[in-house]
Amino acid sequence: MQCQARTCQEAGKPLENAPLVLPCLLDEEVQVKVCYSGLCASDVGAFGAAAFMYKFPLVAGHEGVGKITAVGSKVKHRKVGDVVGLGIYRNSCGDCKVCSRGKDNACGEKKLMFMQGQSGSFGDYVHIDERYAIPIPSAIPMEYAGPLMCAGCTVFSPFVEHDIRPGDRVGVLGIGGLGHLALQFAKAWGCEVTAFGRSDTKKAEAESFGAHNFVVTSKADDVAAAKNSIDFLLVTASGPELDWAQLFGFLANGGQIVVMGFTQMTPIPVPPMDMLMKQCGIVGSAGSTRGVAHQMLEFAALHGIKPQIEVLPIAEINSAIKKVTEGTVRYRMVLKFD
Repeated sequence: MQCQARTCQEAGKPLENAPLVLPCLLDEEVQVKVCYSGLCASDVGAFGAAAFMYKFPLVAGHEGVGKITAVGSKVKHRKVGDVVGLGIYRNSCGDCKVCSRGKDNACGEKKLMFMQGQSGSFGDYVHIDERYAIPIPSAIPMEYAGPLMCAGCTVFSPFVEHDIRPGDRVGVLGIGGLGHLALQFAKAWGCEVTAFGRSDTKKAEAESFGAHNFVVTSKADDVAAAKNSIDFLLVTASGPELDWAQLFGFLANGGQIVVMGFTQMTPIPVPPMDMLMKQCGIVGSAGSTRGVAHQMLEFAALHGIKPQIEVLPIAEINSAIKKVTEGTVRYRMVLKFD
């Protein structure tokens, strides 16, 4: 079928409306008419700094929400009219060792939403394996669901994968698109929540999202008081200015740093004595499995967790990209389709 898509014809160029021809719907696939799509920083990076990883012309977008309009002949669990979310992944083999353990996001044959040349949620329609069209609970309005399919999955995954428990002391570094959701999930999970920031400008906001405590990392007294106080430190910030020695100092015995923000591909220095004497460590989190995505959406619906969003019509996508690039969005940008 042919539809319209917001297409980047060449890296660094503005997006434009262009015809998009989708391949025939496969037996195991569903066709989704996109109603909303989040605009993530990684979408924007695909047009610029990370363009070398992608094929152009490029139709990006991996935080889509829409309604199923057609199903393949072998589809069993989705039906026309279902509201579904489209996230980072579009397929996996389903049969390798990691898939058989429920870790499909680590599958060596997994397909990302648009990296391998397929089109993402900036097109009017998406064809996708039914397993990766995740049902959206009715309690979550469609405009809020898109960012949950990327940012929500990413920050919720550590609570499941790393066995964070109620009562654990969870820190969140970086109160932005990821961090403001991490605070909400940590509070609802029953944790003692501490937000970390370079200044106290976001202290009130962090507390409104669920933080019990706030640590200013540029204040010596705050840093000293927070030493050895965190069981899990969720790092959603990025950049070469991060003081990793300081972050390891916040960990309690056996604590872990969970990295979620891109650190501009710079090596992360790890203080060996902290790792040895405190038996602490560092791990990463990228997206989530399908199972965790289902669990995250159900948990968010139950506890009323939603991103703080700005909504613009899809026709203003280039203006939205400019806002994301400038870092002026609070906290997730969502595009509304006609």
